[in-house]
Formats: sequence, structure tokens, C-alpha cells
Amino acid sequence: MKKLLLFIIFIIGLAGFASKETLIIFDQSASMYEPFEGQMKFKAAKSAVRKVLANLNDNEYIGLRTIGINPEKMALNPVVTTKTLCTATALLNRISLSNKANIDKSIDYIIPSGMSPIQYTLQTALESDFHVGTDIKRIILVTDGYENCNGDPCSYIRRQMMRRNDLVIDIVAIGVNDRDAKLLQCLTDTTHGTFININTPSDIPVSINSLFNNPKPNIPHPTSYNMQNPVLPEPKKNILYKNYLLEFSE
Repeated sequence: MKKLLLFIIFIIGLAGFASKETLIIFDQSASMYEPFEGQMKFKAAKSAVRKVLANLNDNEYIGLRTIGINPEKMALNPVVTTKTLCTATALLNRISLSNKANIDKSIDYIIPSGMSPIQYTLQTALESDFHVGTDIKRIILVTDGYENCNGDPCSYIRRQMMRRNDLVIDIVAIGVNDRDAKLLQCLTDTTHGTFININTPSDIPVSINSLFNNPKPNIPHPTSYNMQNPVLPEPKKNILYKNYLLEFSE
């Protein structure tokens, strides 16, 4: 009887693990050096991420990934190709429990550099960062603009949501212009996430709290293709995936 009880507790623990994971994606591209109401954008972005951490529980599965190239790589190799800049993303903290302090330390060392390959980063995260079987995969993207490589994040996420219903993307936009705001809202609209545009650093506390105070609607995503105007799944790009693995081998 005791063994059976322990087995049931173990199964319940696994079920809890599979419920939800959150990945914070921090856009550290060079545009984050732009002035923002008396400070630089990346400082406001760091404050926003720390406010996100404050709203998350210690017993949640959380990770941190960045968009943009590490400035040290730029210094070591002054000749950097567009391909390198547009495949630059790094997983600073793997998704795990009791990770808030580790992520907070990682934020200290983030320095803006490079471009914003948002689609490539989202694709890498969905293919490699989340655990199999998680019921909800939540991405909180902190950025100051839309894609500036050759990707199309909106189309990519729309293709993804034609065959899955476990993804929610929230956007924390730091001083984003109207054009980029509309493009980024496609990501939140498609995944039933929340879009907030931080217009001044003083907006951060209330705006970030709204991400957690407003419950997400339980709306099923489409599971079949529109045959009149089909949106086909994007083919696998093995070379991108291999590049991602090489990042881990360095």
C-alpha cells in the first residue's frame, strides 16, 4: 500500500511538471542602445524582465534566451557576416525550477549587439528549449522592434498554430513604433497572448502586472487547414538547427 501511495505521488509530480513552462526571450540587439525617456532601452528592458520574474512563482519552470550576438564574438572576429548576425541567439538559462536567481544574474551581463532574428529565435526555442509533453509553453518576448533579418515571425507562428494549441506568446514592447507594434501584435493575436507597449519606464510596474492579472482565455487554436487559402507548414531547415547545436558546442 505504501509503495502504491508513493507511486501515485510520483505520477502527480510528473503531471505538475507537464503543466506549464515559461521562456523569457530578451532582445539584446544593438537598437537597445537607443535613448528611452532619460535612459537606454536595454536598461528599461532589464527592469521589465526583473518585474516579470517578480510575478513568477519559485516553483515554476522558467528559462532565459537572448536575441542578438554576443559582443565578445564581435570583438574576436571583426568580419561578421549577415548570416552570423541573423542566426545569433543563445540560451543563457535552460528551463528549470528555482531558476529566478540564476536568470537575474544572467541579466546583469547582457550587452546590446547585433540584429534581431526573431523568427530564427522562436524556431530555435520551440524546437529545442521546451520539454516534450508540456501543456502550456509560454514565451514572454521583450523587444524594441520587429524582425530586421529576412525572417517573418508572424507567418512562422501562424503556420505553427495550424498544428498545435500549446503555445502562448506575450510581447513586452519597449518604445516600439506603430508599424512594429502592429506586426508584433500578430504574434500575440495568433496565440491568444497579451501585447503591452512600454512608452515610459514608469509604465513598467503596472504594465507587467497586467500580464499576470488578466487570465488567458481558453480558446482552442485551429487544427485544420483552410483549403481555400492553405497555409502550409514551413519545411524543416536542418542547417539552422545544426547551427544552433554548434552554439552549444562552443
